[in-house]
Amino acid sequence: MEKFILNFIKTFQPETAHYLTIQLLKNFYFLIKNVDDDPILLSRLGNLELRNPIGLAAGFDKNAEAISAIQRLGFGFIECGTVTPNPQYGNSKPRVFRLQEDRALINRLGFNSKGLERFKTNFNKKNNSNSKVGINIGPNKLSNNFIDDYIFLFKSIYDQSDYITINLSSPNTQGLRDMQKIESLDILTRELKVIKDEKKAKKNVFIKIDPDSSDKDYDNIINIVYKNNINGLIVANTSKGRPQTLRGKFLPQNGGLSGLPIRDLSNKVLSHISRQTKGEKILIGVGGISNGNDIYEKIKLGASAVQLYTALTYDGSSLIQSMKKDLIKFLKDDGFKNVQEAVACKIN
Repeated sequence: MEKFILNFIKTFQPETAHYLTIQLLKNFYFLIKNVDDDPILLSRLGNLELRNPIGLAAGFDKNAEAISAIQRLGFGFIECGTVTPNPQYGNSKPRVFRLQEDRALINRLGFNSKGLERFKTNFNKKNNSNSKVGINIGPNKLSNNFIDDYIFLFKSIYDQSDYITINLSSPNTQGLRDMQKIESLDILTRELKVIKDEKKAKKNVFIKIDPDSSDKDYDNIINIVYKNNINGLIVANTSKGRPQTLRGKFLPQNGGLSGLPIRDLSNKVLSHISRQTKGEKILIGVGGISNGNDIYEKIKLGASAVQLYTALTYDGSSLIQSMKKDLIKFLKDDGFKNVQEAVACKIN
């Protein structure tokens, strides 16, 4: 049945297909059966215990509308957002394109969001679950001060979230990636540290970075992460690059590339950051994951957990259980008792 529904939904334009998927999850979540995980998949993300290390990346449930359903699909954690302070439409349509031959997507959504108040109302309706739920935050496109937007959002959602991700790396909001530069990043993270230090509950705070920068740029980011006590990095967002291997007819479209073609690029960045941080910062691996082996590779390169999205648009939610089955086999074959033992084993 799921295969039939997936094939039907894929006959629509990508953004319409996404809308239909969210509506199905919202209204028929009770039909999804919870499945327990093998204890070997138990993972840690800083102070959070995860049932498994597989997370849903931000961008799927932007407005926290379908958390109850997504929790039942078998993810160890979920990241909602990106949420912006005020509602905004984002960039003009069409703005999402399938590169089917490449198992990839190009999007230039531009932080389309129903805004913080609607997001919080939806988020607070979620069921208690053993799947942790984080919130990804970003500024409004026409904001006079991106830093003020981040600080406002951080204060507003801190108490509700299991963790917070600061999205500095979407290529679809003009000037956003400039926030990764030393001066801006230092100012922002210093302010976030002050807010966090005042809170009784200490939540993990992550910065989501791009896969297109230089090693020197990443080293500068790492220095700020240490200086201002950011817990870790999400490696990495969509790419502005276009590998020569791409074949899809929408290749000329502007936007961020996700899916299989950026797997090696994101792994390269993850490997560099893992070597530089030596297990002292939490790393979440994102980019090009389409099977259990891709997950295992990112774990071995230093990721405590991973996130995916694009592969689900091609294979559906059954992919999650298939990935977990393969990951369990890989861990057992290599003699690991749990995921944590395998983290960065290829780096150490």
